[in-house]
Amino acid sequence: MKRIEKAIIQTLVFFDILRRPLTLDEIWHYLYRQKASKLQVFMGLKDLLSKKIVGKTVSPKTGNIFYHLIGGSPMASKYFTNFSVSAQRWQKVAKVLKIIRLTPFVKMIAVINSLSYNNSRQDSDIDILIIAKKGRLWTARALMILMLEIIGQNKNQWYQAGKFCLGFAFDETRLDLRKIKFQDDIDFTYWLANLTPVYDRGIYHDLIEANHWLRQELPNWVEKKPPRIEPEKLKRIEKMLSGKFGDKLESWLAKIQIAKIWRDPQNKRRGASVIADAAMMKLHPYDQRQQRQKIWEQGLDKKIKMALK
Repeated sequence: MKRIEKAIIQTLVFFDILRRPLTLDEIWHYLYRQKASKLQVFMGLKDLLSKKIVGKTVSPKTGNIFYHLIGGSPMASKYFTNFSVSAQRWQKVAKVLKIIRLTPFVKMIAVINSLSYNNSRQDSDIDILIIAKKGRLWTARALMILMLEIIGQNKNQWYQAGKFCLGFAFDETRLDLRKIKFQDDIDFTYWLANLTPVYDRGIYHDLIEANHWLRQELPNWVEKKPPRIEPEKLKRIEKMLSGKFGDKLESWLAKIQIAKIWRDPQNKRRGASVIADAAMMKLHPYDQRQQRQKIWEQGLDKKIKMALK
């Protein structure tokens, strides 16, 4: 088997787990551990189509061709529906962003998980990540959640679909994410590649540089280029909340929020991936990364055997 064909299969097997077909450009962009041109990817797909390992579907709305595994998840029609839902969610993000970007000490806001893959269902929430200034993580998180609550957009036990979930945050001292990445963790690789900054004060590039391993995993991947924003009003507010008063406020807010996190039984359950310390907060009570890794490895083995026949 050609290396390019194996890389295409590796890529499609993972996205099959997410029920997400890919265009030619997307396969090239996300090609796993293989540097290649788009022409090489196209020729590899042509061979896999002839071997009936890969199939293709045309989007009824755009006419774009999407590729997927034959015998994989029945995903194409569902994805086209999810894509429409995602388009509506992106419009909502743009509206809500006008308010939450006013949160002091936030250096980046990014959309993560299903919406970052343009694969949101009607019952999906909108997951966001923030990077905060050093020593102000819990102040930034508390103020942003307060803003979301005021405008009725914070996810809670009563309202979830289409609401904002701030389940991952860290400050600028924790940009290197290898400590929370498993040794074999294809899920985390694509999670970081799909992380989409919607507000950036010049730290997104630093995040990617701190995780340079991503370029080795996805050598064709292109770093996003969000516009850099430096609001003058925020600088004045941040100056007021700096110093000893700001330190005491941060300490108080951290104590309250960390205690609340560890009181939640879901965060103590087996299989949960939860971090709550001075510089990072990660709430993932149902971490499926290792399960997806196993499914990916099993699916990969099956498809490669089929391709070698």
